[in-house]
Amino acid sequence: MDANITELDALQRTLNHAIDTFRSELAAAKLPPLSLNATEPHPLDDCTYLPPPRLYEARRLALGLYAFYVAQIGAYSGQLKSLLQFPFEKVVEEAYGVYDQACLDVMIHTGLVECLAGAPDRQKGLHVSEIQKALDIDSRKLTIILRYLSTGCWVRETDEGVFALNRPSLELLQGTNGRRFLSNPHGPGLASALVEWLQHPEWKYSDSVAHTPVQIVHKTDLPIFDWLKTRPDDLFLVAEGIRSFGDAHVRGVIADYPWGSLEGQTVVDCGGGQGSLAVQLAKSFPDLRFIIQDLPEVVVLAKANIDSQLPAAQVEGQVLAETQDFFTPQTRKGDGYTYLFRYVLNIADAAGPKVCATHIPLILPLKPWLQSKLIIIETVSVPGISQGPNTLGPQIMGLDTLNDDAYQPVSPPPFIPANLGAASKHREGLVLHLLAVANAHGRTQVGGLEETRRIRWIPDHKGVSLAS
Repeated sequence: MDANITELDALQRTLNHAIDTFRSELAAAKLPPLSLNATEPHPLDDCTYLPPPRLYEARRLALGLYAFYVAQIGAYSGQLKSLLQFPFEKVVEEAYGVYDQACLDVMIHTGLVECLAGAPDRQKGLHVSEIQKALDIDSRKLTIILRYLSTGCWVRETDEGVFALNRPSLELLQGTNGRRFLSNPHGPGLASALVEWLQHPEWKYSDSVAHTPVQIVHKTDLPIFDWLKTRPDDLFLVAEGIRSFGDAHVRGVIADYPWGSLEGQTVVDCGGGQGSLAVQLAKSFPDLRFIIQDLPEVVVLAKANIDSQLPAAQVEGQVLAETQDFFTPQTRKGDGYTYLFRYVLNIADAAGPKVCATHIPLILPLKPWLQSKLIIIETVSVPGISQGPNTLGPQIMGLDTLNDDAYQPVSPPPFIPANLGAASKHREGLVLHLLAVANAHGRTQVGGLEETRRIRWIPDHKGVSLAS
């Protein structure tokens, strides 16, 4: 690329290439074109669909300037928009961002999304007067909320005062992962406490799970999971949110590790929650056995989930659920076990070493070191470093060099951060949320490798995931 190319020209050139690649990959996969106006989900919206690597990466890179669902677009929406936008407008937009989830809550908690989904003509939608009659909510207020939602492409105004669902809103309907993820009622409150928490005179440098926004907002001394034990309804909602995040990414996790190489092993899913990953793996690899370990309150949910997904699995012993305290020695140890930690070790740094010290050495004593394995699945932060065309050097991996053999992320083009900017917001949002609820300190790939060396683990498989 020309070293003298301007930032706007570079973004436009790469954007055009990403969209062209995305379009050609859609055709190669025999998938229909994307449309916001579609009344049914696109195949790409299905969390069980595993896209080819070039399609996945082109999708991450592609810009839609709100033409595509925000969870499906990539880096350029953030980079190009920030380049062109009046800075004061960006400040105002971010300030009003507190209403984003609030308006989505209106959609799901008032029945608004189901009301619009039930319109006789989904393409046309419903007039706000019809919505008022159905939901008993002031149409004047609804109009303002719906117009705000239209700026994020959740709905569109087909005529004055007439609103229809856009395709992304189908993910807000009952039974979807998006609906389950949004069911957790505590996110906005925790976010509002960040300033007070960061400046707390006694907690500002603490790593304790009992010194977080959770304690400030809910006026409790209990860590998050102990507090949830006292509120079973909230525990269920939080568990559903965690499950939805895992369910949305499970196909990438299954594809990115050679699970078939563990034939005959028992996989112990440490902190496995409701067992969604174990259940999906059991469906794909019937020769493996799984034991889901978690807190007593969560094990109840896991057993119910297993019964609903694989009714015979518990009876036949293929998938079991049991209680395990991860600050006490592991009860399952010896040859024949593989231990899975998914989003478990990325907890508060004060607690993480304790888990490692009391739990993992008894899994991997020195003698059977080579017979036992740990599989660690974590969200890894990528530093958002960007380079211009004159400092970038040759690209190692571009869209044109990807193939269908194995997934590899593309190298960031000029002026695009290494984390692909807006494309990583969902990942960095998760890291920020874990910080708020449990003082969890996100790790980069470099930091994670340093930690494995420090505690003498020997990595034998390292991969980047389609799940990220």
